[in-house]
Amino acid sequence: MSNLIDTFAHRLSYAIKIRNVRPADVAKVTGISKTNLSCYMSGKYEAKQDGVEILSKVLDVNPVWLMGYDVPIDRDYEKDKIIGIDLFNLSTNEVIKQIPYIYRTDIQDEDPKNYFAIEAIDNSMAPLLDVGDIAIIKKSSKFYNKKTYLLKIKGGSPIIRKIIQSNDGKIELQAMNMWNFPTQNNLTLTDIELLGEVIKVENNSAFK
Repeated sequence: MSNLIDTFAHRLSYAIKIRNVRPADVAKVTGISKTNLSCYMSGKYEAKQDGVEILSKVLDVNPVWLMGYDVPIDRDYEKDKIIGIDLFNLSTNEVIKQIPYIYRTDIQDEDPKNYFAIEAIDNSMAPLLDVGDIAIIKKSSKFYNKKTYLLKIKGGSPIIRKIIQSNDGKIELQAMNMWNFPTQNNLTLTDIELLGEVIKVENNSAFK
């Protein structure tokens, strides 16, 4: 762990000051008594771990910083991690390589195992996604109207399309490049296999 360079009392007092709140309000929101909070701020004694955590949440600071250690004040410090995720060739379904992906360790839904990437093999979603551009996909079989997905139609090859469902339940698959890739109509959800939702695009073609 980083070195201890300050006191809990000083960091707590400083956090309360920069957040422009009154100690009485902090006590009310956290459920910590005014007497105990005053003792924390004077250095008479320090909060236990659960007290540090609730104070850090209310004051929106890094709990490790609040304890006096030499780390940034930012509460999200060290919660961003980088790992490699598989980049697939859609034509062969083979992994081309791994690419870096940044995720949050404190968000359960952000498990990096739920993500992979594909390299676009056509310009059906241009200018958002052109040939050679990379799309980050979050594995999902859940459908949300008007979102863009990597999917298959009746066992066909994977494609990326925006899914639009009408009031009668019919599905329309919409490409952005509609001139060369006409909209596919009169489908139902049973005609479609969802592979994942497109959540991010690395649009290298924009710099060509």
